[in-house]
Amino acid sequence: MARAEKQKVKTLFVAKYFLENSDENHPITAGDIVDYLREDCGIEVERRAIYRDIAALRDVYGMDIAGGQGGKYRLLSRQFEFEDLRLLAECVHAAKFISASKAKELVKTISEFCSIYQAEELQKEVFLCDRVKTTQNKVLHNVGIIHTAMATKQDGKPHTPQKITFKYLKYTLQNKGKQIESSNIYKVSPYRLLINEGNYYMLAFADGKKPKIKTYRVDRMKDVTPIDEPREGAKEFAEIDMESYTRRVFSMFGGKQKRVSIRFINQLLDTAIERFGTSPDVFYRQDDEKHFVVTADVEVSDQFFAWVCGFRKRAAIINPPDVVESMKKFLEDIETRYQDDEN
Repeated sequence: MARAEKQKVKTLFVAKYFLENSDENHPITAGDIVDYLREDCGIEVERRAIYRDIAALRDVYGMDIAGGQGGKYRLLSRQFEFEDLRLLAECVHAAKFISASKAKELVKTISEFCSIYQAEELQKEVFLCDRVKTTQNKVLHNVGIIHTAMATKQDGKPHTPQKITFKYLKYTLQNKGKQIESSNIYKVSPYRLLINEGNYYMLAFADGKKPKIKTYRVDRMKDVTPIDEPREGAKEFAEIDMESYTRRVFSMFGGKQKRVSIRFINQLLDTAIERFGTSPDVFYRQDDEKHFVVTADVEVSDQFFAWVCGFRKRAAIINPPDVVESMKKFLEDIETRYQDDEN
């Protein structure tokens, strides 16, 4: 940029310096700005010109710049308050469907709306309990494809919602830290994207011998592709009560935390890892040819017992003895209740 042209946009450079280097806790001086313009922008300027620029930023651009006495200035407000940006950053870190590398990238983008000092604070690693983040980096890309397939308009023109195909990733007991592709290619009609406990889910009408509404974890979907087939299942989807459906599918439980061992059939490994994760304090072992055991810290409650019951004979609590006895009592109470109803 030529010198004359730089002089024309000098006020904008001053605004940029305020945005990047000043906040309520970090004042700057006219001398700081003069040095920045000379060393970083190649603009020679006197301090008096800086005072005129600051007045213009206040009066014309509405920037909330305080100070002047003692030669120190502070930028007090921005497009986004710092607490708002902090909340956005924490939400990004908390989302399981966003990989750790993508989360850092997004927080870096958010940091562009605050000073370099606030940005440093935002980019510190956030510690979150009970968060098993995805290792997939294309989750947001998948979300975009699904939204496009579900759209009723594209480029301002009517669009018929489409089916999509994808491969689904699964865990193996031999390598719990990495998912592998299933051999099947899924073809479904997407209807809704849901977020629960930091995970992204797709609600879709699944093709097959027994078509039905199903949920899929978006971070476990690979090679998501729209196909030139109109979406099916509108009648089935219209009959869903979304509130009761999500409550049933995403039921949560809370109670006193204990270390519990549960024995599952091998086919439930994905379910177990999705629930308990693969952190160092969760232990998986092969029990026999058809079963494995997971040992983890669990919030023991009636809801937890009901969750185990949902697997019928495919899962059983085996340790500690007091939790096993509580499970038996839970089942006895249910049996008694139904006996009372019959009487």
